[in-house]
Amino acid sequence: MICNCCKSTNIKYLLSDTNSTYTYCINCNNNYDIAHKHMVIDAILKRLLNYLNTSNEENLKIEVKKENNLILLIINDIKVFETQFNYDFVKKDIYYLETIISELVQDYHKFDISKIDIVVYE
Repeated sequence: MICNCCKSTNIKYLLSDTNSTYTYCINCNNNYDIAHKHMVIDAILKRLLNYLNTSNEENLKIEVKKENNLILLIINDIKVFETQFNYDFVKKDIYYLETIISELVQDYHKFDISKIDIVVYE
């Protein structure tokens, strides 16, 4: 793999909690923020997946919110996950998380999507 910016082959590979691989150039840091942002997003999704695997609740309120330099996963008003998040959190990220969370919940047939409230905000 070659960096698009500096043409270096010194690429760092990151494996996320969801087994996705993200890359950035070690020489010029091209894609550094994007790779690390997606690592954190994957960590949130993995925690949510673990919660869905063990939950017996019918009604769920799932919130993801950026607060100062943190990103939080809150389920039914209980903070389930919190980590540093020093990256831009733009509308595209919010839409992506809302969509993926909705799909994850729908994949679990024990959940009635009409009883699930999903909120992602900055």
